[in-house]
Amino acid sequence: MNHPDTAIGDLADGPDGIDAVVFDYGNVIYTWEAVGAIAGRVPLARWQEFVTQADFTHWNTMFDAGVPLTQVLAALAAAHPDRPDWVEILRTYWEHFADTKTGPVPGTAAIIEDLLEADVPLYALTNFNDVLFDATRHLSPLLERFRGIVVSGREHLVKPDPAVYRLLLDRYRLHAGRTLFIDDSPVNVEAARAVGMQAHRFTGAGMLRAVLIEAGLLPAPLN
Repeated sequence: MNHPDTAIGDLADGPDGIDAVVFDYGNVIYTWEAVGAIAGRVPLARWQEFVTQADFTHWNTMFDAGVPLTQVLAALAAAHPDRPDWVEILRTYWEHFADTKTGPVPGTAAIIEDLLEADVPLYALTNFNDVLFDATRHLSPLLERFRGIVVSGREHLVKPDPAVYRLLLDRYRLHAGRTLFIDDSPVNVEAARAVGMQAHRFTGAGMLRAVLIEAGLLPAPLN
């Protein structure tokens, strides 16, 4: 069954329909742009070649799974022994990862503040290397007010693996059908629905606020 990315009709009606909200982090709470780490350090053409020909997504997923930097670099070197420059590009990405965090996603922090004010329990489920997450979590101080955070690198489980969603639900004793998951990735949203969670694909704070109001989690404006 296909679900509209921004539909609200698949969320439970009324203020008692959802007991908790789970946020993805990257590009929902805080913007992540991988190229920021190499800007001014590696020529853009070389970075783009690396992303496409060396399959940056593969190596980044290894980071998200908690594989140590040394092991990822060794695997890259073994896969492409003729391209030691690719190893250095990936090392540069890691060493300057903080520069990939280019700013808060507009409007999300205000929504989180309003949910906290409404006493809605908040959690996070993020694909993120645990070392890099710990090094940059200070950029989003509101995370300290979440009731729980599951980081893929710490658990060695990566979305959309259903096991990581079940781990979140079990660890914090959440009822899947009464938990709303928010993520910018269609694949991750569908995986959440597959384990029984309610889910919304994040496309912007305006739509998210409308969804939360319709679900009874936030009050409608007075005028």
